[in-house]
Amino acid sequence: MMIPDFFQSPEPINNIGLLKILLGLFFVLFATFVGVEIRLENDEED
Repeated sequence: MMIPDFFQSPEPINNIGLLKILLGLFFVLFATFVGVEIRLENDEED
């Protein structure tokens, strides 16, 4: 098994922090994608 010791940590705080980081990155990428889509739609109207 090549599971890092980080994931075997008995402290749930580390897992919650990792989850928040992943959700934050996903939200930033999603918001960026939506922003680009809206910008492209506005450019097409001109």
